Amino acid sequence: MSDRATSTTSISPDLQAVPRRGVPAAAGSPPADSNFGYQGGPIIADPQVYATFWGAAWAGADHAQRRSNLVQFAQDLLASDYMNILSQYGVGRGAGKAGTWMGDSNLAIASGQLSDTDIHTKIQALIDAGTVPEPGSPSNMALMIFMDESIEISDDTIGVKMCEPQGDNAFGYHNFFTTKAGSQFYYAVIPSLTDDCLKSSCPQDSTCSLRLAQTQEQRQTQVASHEFSEMVTDPEISAWRDPNSGSENGDNCNGQNGTITVDGRTWTVQRMYSLVDDQAGRDACVLAPGNPIPSQLS
Repeated sequence: MSDRATSTTSISPDLQAVPRRGVPAAAGSPPADSNFGYQGGPIIADPQVYATFWGAAWAGADHAQRRSNLVQFAQDLLASDYMNILSQYGVGRGAGKAGTWMGDSNLAIASGQLSDTDIHTKIQALIDAGTVPEPGSPSNMALMIFMDESIEISDDTIGVKMCEPQGDNAFGYHNFFTTKAGSQFYYAVIPSLTDDCLKSSCPQDSTCSLRLAQTQEQRQTQVASHEFSEMVTDPEISAWRDPNSGSENGDNCNGQNGTITVDGRTWTVQRMYSLVDDQAGRDACVLAPGNPIPSQLS
C-alpha cells in the first residue's frame, strides 16, 4: 500500500490496475495481526529490480549524489539481511539470494501533476523505447520510481495524493498494470518527500511515519523499503495481506524505522512485519534476522 494515509482500493478495468494503499502518513500501531496471511495471489519470487529517476532535477549536480546513493541502496537492500524477512513470504532465499539488480534510467521529461494512468503511460513508453524490458511470464518485474521535487501525484480514482500543496495522504504506493503486450508490470512510486510534503501530510511531526529530522534521502530509503517489501509480496493485491483491514506487511510496521549496514554503508529502512515472529509471540516488526526465515507457503 502507500506509505501514509490509507487510500481506497479500486479497479481500473481498462488497465487492469489495482492500487495498493500508500505508505500511511501516521505511524502504525504494533501488531499482532491475526488475520494476516496468504490469499492465493502471485508473488514476485525472484525480483528483477530496476530504478528509474523521473524529473529533470536528478541530472543536476545538487541531486547527483543522492541519485547515486539511491542506486547503491537498492543493490545493498537485496544483499542485506533485511531480505531474510521476505523469504518467509516466498520471495527469494534470503540475503544475496532475493533478486537481481538490473540497472537504472532517467526520465527527465516527467514533471508536474501526474495521475496513476499517466505513470502507466510513461512506463509503457520506457518499454517501447527499450529502456526497461517487457516483463516475462510470470512477471518478476520490480520497478522503483523515484520522483524529483517537480512532480506531484494526484489520482482520485485510487485515492492517492502525494507532494500536493494540500490534501496529501500518502508517502508512496505500489501498483501494477497490463502492458500493451499483455504482461503484468509491477512498480512502486517514491515521491520527493521534501519538508513541505511532510508538513502537508502530517501537521504534527510527532505523529508522522517520516520525520522532519530525517534527510530527504533517509525518507526515500525508508519508503522504498516499505514499498519494495509490499510490491514483491503482494504485487496484485491478492497475496500476503490482511483481507479484513487491507494491511500489507509494510503497513503493519509503518513508521517504525531502523538501519541496515552493507559493506560499511548504513541505510535507513522501515522495520518489516514478520508473520513467523508474530505467531510466535515475539516482536513482529523486525529488521535484519541472521538467517532466512523459512517460506510459509505450503
